[in-house]
Amino acid sequence: MNPVVTLSGVTKSYIRGGFFKKGEIVPVLRGIDLSIGSGECVGLVGPSGSGKSTMGRILLGVEMPDQGEVAIRGERITGGKLSPKARRAVQVVFQNSLDSCNPRMTARDILAEPLKNFTDLRGKDLEDRIDDLLRKVGLDPKEKGKYPSRFSGGQLQRICIARALAPKPDMILLDEAVSALDMVIQAQVLDLLDDLRRELGTAYLFVTHDLRLIRRFCDRAFLLQDGKLHGFDPKTFVSKDHLPLLSELVRAIPPTTPQRAAI
Repeated sequence: MNPVVTLSGVTKSYIRGGFFKKGEIVPVLRGIDLSIGSGECVGLVGPSGSGKSTMGRILLGVEMPDQGEVAIRGERITGGKLSPKARRAVQVVFQNSLDSCNPRMTARDILAEPLKNFTDLRGKDLEDRIDDLLRKVGLDPKEKGKYPSRFSGGQLQRICIARALAPKPDMILLDEAVSALDMVIQAQVLDLLDDLRRELGTAYLFVTHDLRLIRRFCDRAFLLQDGKLHGFDPKTFVSKDHLPLLSELVRAIPPTTPQRAAI
């Protein structure tokens, strides 16, 4: 499988404190190796502060590792500078759709921005592409003149997905992208992402705290703990490593049918 993104030996540390005394070096990522192929969905779970966001920023080229390297479609990222091709190849959808959209831009303007940055589309061709993106995520193009505040949370997240799809990326980082949605809308958005993966061959790195979503959506899954990736089966939650934290996450999954407490 041709890798879209490859992380090889990626290490990252931060310095904590240090205003009045020597700062403490805190390792966050310790030799991360990960490859994601075309059309593949890889799940990533881990406690708060485990380094998931740091790994995402490095993968996007926003932050550089202390050691190791990142390659996007075989192009090694160096010095935080990405070519237009590499920058187009990996896009992101954040958890809070309202905060990730400019409230003064209409849905049309939100989608037009990446199209103008990454393509030569202008005029009618640009408008047709915007309308097509809205249809792909199940929205009516007639709604493109509305501002973010006029959409529901689920609708606005669909616009964010359409924005990520606009430059035709090879992979999308879904950073808790459905966590703020109710379960019905979650299912609808995941079905949409599944359809787009089959249609377009888009790969996903799916970051979440919810193992139920990992089971529903992912081909492979990893737990990020103590700066290292530990693989586990996304359907059975079984790992060859001894992972007490994974067992705790499994026990925390709500039962399908609520249990009546003994009186």
